[in-house]
Amino acid sequence: MNRIIIGGLLFNKLSYSDALNELDELIKNYDKKKTKLICFANQDVVARFNKLDQKFINDLNDFSIILPDGQSIILASRLLGNKLIERVTGPDFMKKFMEHSAERGYKNFFLGAKDGVAKRMSDNFLKIYPDLKVCGIYSPPFGDFSGEENDKIIKMVNNSKADVLWISFGCPKQEKWALQNIDKLKVPVSACVGAAFNLHAGIVKRAPLFLQKLGFEWLYRLFQEPGRLWKRYLVGGMEFVFIILKQIIYKKNKL
Repeated sequence: MNRIIIGGLLFNKLSYSDALNELDELIKNYDKKKTKLICFANQDVVARFNKLDQKFINDLNDFSIILPDGQSIILASRLLGNKLIERVTGPDFMKKFMEHSAERGYKNFFLGAKDGVAKRMSDNFLKIYPDLKVCGIYSPPFGDFSGEENDKIIKMVNNSKADVLWISFGCPKQEKWALQNIDKLKVPVSACVGAAFNLHAGIVKRAPLFLQKLGFEWLYRLFQEPGRLWKRYLVGGMEFVFIILKQIIYKKNKL
């Protein structure tokens, strides 16, 4: 599969339709050994992951399909001379897959977010796609899970016979949890989608389409939650720029 390294992460060169086809193949050919992770990374995610240990990065690259959830990632790919096909956001991909899933009879398990959010999101999806199969909904307690709680979650997911597990614990907890339990989860695909649950539940409003296309969705979210997001977008943005500049310089020196 064609991939490009950006800030240490191996991004897959897939469009929305390519990614949907890839999930079809993963579900069709599942061998009940390891779940395949789907991660959506923007500049904030890249900056956060660069602060974690190298083993985490290596495992994520080995066991995941990583998709570009941000125009800054697309721009970085251009600067690095290997352009990604298009931005593939977690919320948009999730909605497209719900339609796709309803047509093909796939079963979905929604795990995470605050109590009631996943149920509300599920109800919203079922209004649009009445044939959608939801085989499980669970919002675990915040914080680190006890061994008992973790075993409970794994058992619920495995007993549901889900085709896709959608995880919303926030970054990087959701990716860490999926990797830590990669051998225990008996589900073809585990997708880490973070804030997509809140968006599809109607808790948080999505930026207007024209702002999304211009690459300013982050600015819309910043105005919505300035106290929580200013550091993520401004400080994290500068960290991302430094990471990419370092990669460009290293690439030039290597040549």
